[in-house]
Amino acid sequence: MRKSAIAVSLLCLTPGLMTGIAAADEPAAQSPEQLFEFHGCINCHGAAGKEPVSKLVPTLAGKPASDLYDKATNILSGKGGTEEAKLMHAAVYSPASCNAPPTDAEVKTITSWLATQ
Repeated sequence: MRKSAIAVSLLCLTPGLMTGIAAADEPAAQSPEQLFEFHGCINCHGAAGKEPVSKLVPTLAGKPASDLYDKATNILSGKGGTEEAKLMHAAVYSPASCNAPPTDAEVKTITSWLATQ
């Protein structure tokens, strides 16, 4: 499982590094799609949460917003119990991989949008 976790971590980091992640001090975008990209979600979950980079990364599109919100906030707070959740938490809080963590309001905006995809 450890090798899989490392592979997922590297896959998450690579697209963002190759496209040049915006600086964390940039103002947050307004649209849900822009927030999804700005916070690095797209790096692992793919466009509109439909194209995960690995079978270890879940598809988010079309799932209930409340479920997505609950899982995201647990993971972002460090309460996600799986290895994948720990990797996501680490990636979000690593300045080398993803932009600043989303605010609670941004998580709500993103998860509501994902539910409609």
